[in-house]
Amino acid sequence: MNKFLASILFLSMCLLVSCGDDSLIRESEGELHQYVYGVPDRYAGNIVGNFTPLGNLYIEQGQTVRFYAGYSNGEQIYIDETLQQYYGGHSWKIGDEDYNLNTFRHTFNSAGEVVGSLETVDLYGDTLRNEFHIYVNTPNSIELTYPYDGYNQASPELNQQQPLYWTIHGIDPWETALCQVFASYYRDSVWDKPIGYVDCNSYALLAGSLLDSVAYHENKYVAQDSSFTLYWAIILQTQIETGKRERDSSSIFHFSTRILSDSSTIRIPIVYDRYRDNVLLQTQVHLITAKGDTLKTLVNESPSGTVTAKVEAQTGLKIFIEEMFRKEYAPESTTIDISPYTVLELDTVRLGDAIPPQIAPFAPTISIKDSIAFLVYDDGSGINPSKLKVVVNRDTVESDFHTPMLLFKAKCTLACNVKIIGEDYARNPLPQVYWYIENKSNTYTISGPFASEEP
Repeated sequence: MNKFLASILFLSMCLLVSCGDDSLIRESEGELHQYVYGVPDRYAGNIVGNFTPLGNLYIEQGQTVRFYAGYSNGEQIYIDETLQQYYGGHSWKIGDEDYNLNTFRHTFNSAGEVVGSLETVDLYGDTLRNEFHIYVNTPNSIELTYPYDGYNQASPELNQQQPLYWTIHGIDPWETALCQVFASYYRDSVWDKPIGYVDCNSYALLAGSLLDSVAYHENKYVAQDSSFTLYWAIILQTQIETGKRERDSSSIFHFSTRILSDSSTIRIPIVYDRYRDNVLLQTQVHLITAKGDTLKTLVNESPSGTVTAKVEAQTGLKIFIEEMFRKEYAPESTTIDISPYTVLELDTVRLGDAIPPQIAPFAPTISIKDSIAFLVYDDGSGINPSKLKVVVNRDTVESDFHTPMLLFKAKCTLACNVKIIGEDYARNPLPQVYWYIENKSNTYTISGPFASEEP
């Protein structure tokens, strides 16, 4: 065989290899595979080891996700540029936005389903494509609608059927929802009294006696001619295919049964805001007709209590509430209409103390051997001892307070300024004043007060 023929044969073999299937080269180098990772923006751990490649991603509205392109030509997956020699560029699409980076951040401000994809062209001209779906959760919420809060016409009969209605928001197509109903005769124990589950898109029905509906939870006796109040609430539970669950709770509503006697009932909850003193209270509640006649005067002696009275159905009934002993609590009043055969529970009446406490020296002169005494007086919520502070020439000194007396020692060689800082439990501060104390022949003479921000 001459040299020319040998060259022709060698060239033919080379052409057969290059023009045929490139699987031999791919097999020697390993086939390139592509993956997509989506992780919380602030995550800084091992992404490949702790996350699985994306199929579907469930996130909350407003959440930022960092996406990574991953590649392998064997068992190991890389999200850096280790295998960059095996592919060209990246082409990402997240909804209507495009990216061409190996990694990037994206914030999902709108709820709903977003389709994403990653395309990469390898060195052999093949396109690697991954499509994934991001489900951006709409915030869930539930609102009770009926019986409206304070409803007082529920049937007391044994064969009643009382429906409970609500409205839910934010349930996405990829979520399933279940509602759990709670009911109790006492507001404080509502969340401890589940009575059953129901389809969130339906409603609950309390059938038969309302007492019997929840009586197996609590012992409660109700006379035939009186009313009772039921408190109820709902927890909304949602779940996605990954098993992740979320909960949202409603507010607590209450409704009352109508009564069978001729007169109606009015209930007035009363609370003294921030009252901490142990001095006796006396709240007088005056019920006054539209014509100005006083029907009844009720008395409450607790910082938090409810007064109850039976009255005839009428319009324009005025309720005037005043505190007789602690005068700094301002009176309150309201006017209502009350229907026949009902129990009307008013919104809680909150009596507030907006008047600052007062302070004055117990005596204008005192021996320097004795403690200096001031009277700190409050006719409302009471003085808060933890907030009292005595400042003598800018130095805080020890003091002792026993209502209404404040005692402290002050070493005034010639003279000193004294400022007393404090407040009552309603957070009304003592006046910003100071006193001038002068040492005259081993006797302290106290003068003031003097208005000033600083002594």
